[in-house]
Amino acid sequence: MAETLPCPGAWDVSLATRTTFRLGGKAKVLLEPSTRQELETALDWVRSRSLPLFVMGRGSNLVVSDHGWDGAIVAIGQNLSGTEWTANRARVQAGTRLTEFVMASVGRGLSGLEKLAGIPGTVGGAVFMNAGAYGQEFGECVTLVEALSPEGSLRVFLPEDCAFGYRTSAFRQAGWIVVSTEVALEPSDAVTLRQSVKEIQQSRREKQPLELPNAGSLFKRPPNGFASKMVDEAGLRGFRVGDAAISEKHAGFAVNLGQATAQQVWELSCEVIRRIEQSHGVTLEREVVFLGQFD
Repeated sequence: MAETLPCPGAWDVSLATRTTFRLGGKAKVLLEPSTRQELETALDWVRSRSLPLFVMGRGSNLVVSDHGWDGAIVAIGQNLSGTEWTANRARVQAGTRLTEFVMASVGRGLSGLEKLAGIPGTVGGAVFMNAGAYGQEFGECVTLVEALSPEGSLRVFLPEDCAFGYRTSAFRQAGWIVVSTEVALEPSDAVTLRQSVKEIQQSRREKQPLELPNAGSLFKRPPNGFASKMVDEAGLRGFRVGDAAISEKHAGFAVNLGQATAQQVWELSCEVIRRIEQSHGVTLEREVVFLGQFD
């Protein structure tokens, strides 16, 4: 009989159905705490068993090895979501869907994050990686972050403590787990904001391969250039390893054409990195997180 878990969850869970790439293996155990107390209890439980730990949101930037993850996944999702509003400020729980929060702010006539509409994932993930698009970054609006250390201690971070940078933060660098964040937004015209969101979402549909499983941009933007432009210039648009491919629609995305494996996505990324080093003298850095063992 399997050991009782400290919060909602299950043993031996496939992560393919929990990631936007729709591929990968199983986790030894998946925990889905529904309160902060359950989250702290879950982290204590994982530590007491010396299990490898990975904290995920909604799996929009993640490729899990076909071999699986021989440890614990703590998923911060809908059970740890919600927003409290005060004038032009909001306190948001980490599991809140980013686009839902952005649309709620737009509906209130508040500007600062409207260009992030359409980015999948959670608010916690947006803080963790300082999500950005079209010249806006989430960290620009942050006034406070509550986060748990890998050891379980709670700390309040002020903006100067967060070390926000391009797709990084103090939380990513040190493995802190974002619990909630407070943002300050600017009053604006709701009609204008809605039109801006409509145009951005239309642009995403036209330019990005949203019709196929993917995990967003495969690579980070290198200094003084764009990864997608380099990949395109190297003739790699449509390049495939099995059913993992560089998108024909946008060379910055890798897509699952149907039966791709995590290993194929890994090999695809390795080959693209190798060829861009040859053609451009630039070493691309993966933006997608690869979890587990890859050959």
